[in-house]
Amino acid sequence: MSQDKMIGTGVKAFTSEKGATGTIRFLDSPEEVLDFIDGPDVESTVVISRGGTTTFMSPALMSGVAGLITLQGAPESHLGILSREFGIPCVMSTNFSEGVSTSRGETIPADGTTVRLDIAGAEGRIFLVNAAGSAANV
Repeated sequence: MSQDKMIGTGVKAFTSEKGATGTIRFLDSPEEVLDFIDGPDVESTVVISRGGTTTFMSPALMSGVAGLITLQGAPESHLGILSREFGIPCVMSTNFSEGVSTSRGETIPADGTTVRLDIAGAEGRIFLVNAAGSAANV
């Protein structure tokens, strides 16, 4: 893990030594969430959502995603509360230092990128996992 590069920071929804590692999937609509939860890769995916009040993300959390990243929101928001209840590592109001641009100009890791969420310290941190890195939960 020492070769992992930090690419984002934000507010963690809760503190845990158990982080998450998985491939990124940006979900921006209820239809995208429903298509996603019917697929085979739910438990190995870290999903990205724009806001912490985006209730349409609830089925993804109930389906057991590896982790959640939001571009806005706080631990007291709907998704922050649900992530704590389900024990799903969550970093909110995240700012990324690199990635691709969304249709609204936000920077996020590209779909399929492997990242690691660290929620053990003072802030939530997101690391780009080296191609030789492990995809196991931390």
